Amino acid sequence: MAQPTQNLVPAGPYKAVFFDIGGVVVGSPFSGIAAFEKEHNLPVNYLNVAISKAGSNGAFQKLERGELDLWAFYDAFSAQLSDPSNASAYAQYAQLRGKEFNESTFKAPKVDGRRLFHEMMGKAAVVVPLMVEAIAALRKAGYTVAALTNNFNYPSDQRGRQEQELILKSTAHIIDASSAGSRSGAIVMGQDQLKILFDYFIESAILGLRKPDPAIYKKACEIVGVQPSQVVFLDDIGANLKSAQEVGYTTIRVELGKPEEALQKLEAILGNGIKLKISGAKL
Repeated sequence: MAQPTQNLVPAGPYKAVFFDIGGVVVGSPFSGIAAFEKEHNLPVNYLNVAISKAGSNGAFQKLERGELDLWAFYDAFSAQLSDPSNASAYAQYAQLRGKEFNESTFKAPKVDGRRLFHEMMGKAAVVVPLMVEAIAALRKAGYTVAALTNNFNYPSDQRGRQEQELILKSTAHIIDASSAGSRSGAIVMGQDQLKILFDYFIESAILGLRKPDPAIYKKACEIVGVQPSQVVFLDDIGANLKSAQEVGYTTIRVELGKPEEALQKLEAILGNGIKLKISGAKL
C-alpha cells in the first residue's frame, strides 16, 4: 500500500475518490469474455449468463472472496461454464431481450476455464493511461485515492508466479504484434504494480466481501477513514454503483472505451477547478 497523501486538504464535501480496477483503471475482463465467445462461436453473453446464473456461489464469486485458490477455481469454473443447464438460462435471457435462440438445437460447449480466465486477465492487465494520470493528479491535489476491487490473489509459490507471468507476457506479445510499426503507448501491469498507484488498495479477496455487498462499501470507508458522503466512486458495473449509492457514495459509471467522459464528470463533481487530464494521453 502506498502512503496516503496528506499535503493538501481538498475543499468541498468530497475527501476521497475510489476506483474500481477492471474496466476502469485497466481493460475490462468482459472484453476477454466477448473475445472468447466470438472465437468459439458462442451466442453473445452466453458465458456472462452462465457466470451470473450461479449467483454468489459461482466459481468466480468464490475466487474473489478468497474461498477458492486459483487451481481449484480453474476446475470449478470449467465445470460451471460447461453445465448444459446454462442453455436454459440463456434461452430465458434471449427471450426477455427478443433475441433468437433455439435451445433444442444448441449444443452446450465444453469450456476450458483456465483458457478463458487467461483471456479475461490479459484484457485486465492493460492500463488505461488517462486513469493513471487522473489518480496521480487527485493525490497531488490532496484527495485520498483508493482502489475498491473485486479481485483474487495469485498463489505466492513458484507455480503461481509463473501463471501470472504467463498472462502478462502473452498480453504484452499481443500488444506488440498488433502495434507493429506504430507506437500504441499500451502499458501492461501486474497486481503489485497497480497497488503502488493508490493510497489504499481494498481487495475483495482479502476482506472476504465483494461488490455489490453493501458491507464492502462501508468497510472501505472505515479503512480509509471517511464517511460515505465524502466519497466519489467510479465503476463500470451498474449493480456495483447502485449498491454504493444506497450506502451514500456519489457514483460515476465508466462506459467501455469512454474514460475521458467519466473523468469530465469527476472534474465537475469535485469542482475546485481540478484538471485530471494532463498529457493528452489516449486509450
